[in-house]
Amino acid sequence: MSTFTTEAKVGLFVFIGLAVLGFMAVKVENSAFVKKTAYEVFVYFDSASGLAKDVQVEMAGVEVGRVGAISLDRGKARVGLRIHEEIVLAKDSRAFIRTRGILGDKYVEIEPGASESRIRPGEMIQNVVSPMELDELLLSLGDIMADVKKLSGTLAGVFGNPQGADSMRRIMTNLNALTDTLNRTAQKSHEDVSRLIANMADFSQALNDPDVGETISNIADFSESLAGPNMEKIIANLAAFSQTLKELGEENQGDISETVQNARKASDSLNTLLAELSDVSGSVKSISEKIDSGQGSIGRLINEDDTVESLNTALGGVNRYLSQQDRYRTWLDYTGEYLSDSQDVKSYLTLRLQPREDKHYLFQLVGDPAGRDTVTEFDRTVGGISLSEREVKTERDALKFSAQIAKRYYDLVLRGGFFESTGGLGADYHFFDDRLTLTIEAFDFDSDQNPHLKFKTLYSPFKPLYLSAGFDDFISEEGRESFFIGAGIHFSDEDIKTLISNIPISLK
Repeated sequence: MSTFTTEAKVGLFVFIGLAVLGFMAVKVENSAFVKKTAYEVFVYFDSASGLAKDVQVEMAGVEVGRVGAISLDRGKARVGLRIHEEIVLAKDSRAFIRTRGILGDKYVEIEPGASESRIRPGEMIQNVVSPMELDELLLSLGDIMADVKKLSGTLAGVFGNPQGADSMRRIMTNLNALTDTLNRTAQKSHEDVSRLIANMADFSQALNDPDVGETISNIADFSESLAGPNMEKIIANLAAFSQTLKELGEENQGDISETVQNARKASDSLNTLLAELSDVSGSVKSISEKIDSGQGSIGRLINEDDTVESLNTALGGVNRYLSQQDRYRTWLDYTGEYLSDSQDVKSYLTLRLQPREDKHYLFQLVGDPAGRDTVTEFDRTVGGISLSEREVKTERDALKFSAQIAKRYYDLVLRGGFFESTGGLGADYHFFDDRLTLTIEAFDFDSDQNPHLKFKTLYSPFKPLYLSAGFDDFISEEGRESFFIGAGIHFSDEDIKTLISNIPISLK
């Protein structure tokens, strides 16, 4: 009887392995585990040539879906787009058909919009940019090349004959002569032109002065008043005024002479003051030269790169510190829970410091009507018999505290620290953008009693109010298990944030 050789066995094993791998790949690809939940929208293109079903739909270079069914509807290509459920498309989003790489693989690109309203499943993307087909592009290039050919033919007809070439040479000769003349003229009058340009710059700068504009406006108003019907009266008044001045001058000639002498003395004093100002300007110039040469603290600050870099480093540290403080968020809330067992209200006052989105610190004061139990155990001997006794004292309405650190992973928050003055752990899971929260806490791990377990549900119908309900200490051995309902209010307190902004809290 014939037997399989070693080579045949190896080949058969490899074939079976490849078949199993192919079957598993098909199953995994078609399984719901690897398929993302998606919703479908559609878009109309003038042409979907080259676009195939199940190609990628991208936004900013990232895949956000796949192309679904492609059909013809009223002369246009109707293309279905299966968009991942977590992607939100704005109403004013735009759709394109893009080409990838040299081989020309086509896919659909979506440009996000800025509208606050979104496209719902089954709706249409209104803004569409249809691609230019290769045939249309080639036809456009053909028209352009025909125009270029006509232009080159015209130029060849003008300059391709002896007359055209001779005309071109004369034009170039005249241009060379003109440029030489302009060059010589510019060299001869360079200083005059520079001076003229400087004067024009000064004049234009003077015209930009607000006082000049106001003066021109006053002159215009004055010219309008001169052209008015009262011109003769004004001239008569000026003549009378000049006659009055003449008479006053003759009567007060001595006073006028004295005034002129006083003006001369004032002029001399002004000259002395200008000389002193010149000395001051010399001192200022000396100081500026020292600063330019790097002398003194100001000179080193301006001229030395090391000093400037040190200053920039210090300012950068200040900016980083201020930016860390700006990232802090402070929350303050109060919760009251009505316990069905004791028919009393348990109060919580909570301060939450949140340096990052995924991390926060929680400090809490708890007013517990059930109080705090203090257990004392002691031994005593009665009639030669040793007895162990246990005394339990309850302090009613005791004030307890909590101090916890929390870390968030997506919608799950894990907490640890002190819960109502005892060590413990807690977990929160958030739904619907944190409007609904499920909480479980375990603390007070006493070896003689069961730990204190608490389950709570929080719901916020609108900010800043929230409602709570749950079951407290539901595995108690002392009969303290109790249902509860409650309500609370929470808000951000920027005043507290300012007060604690100088407390160093590590962000690592």
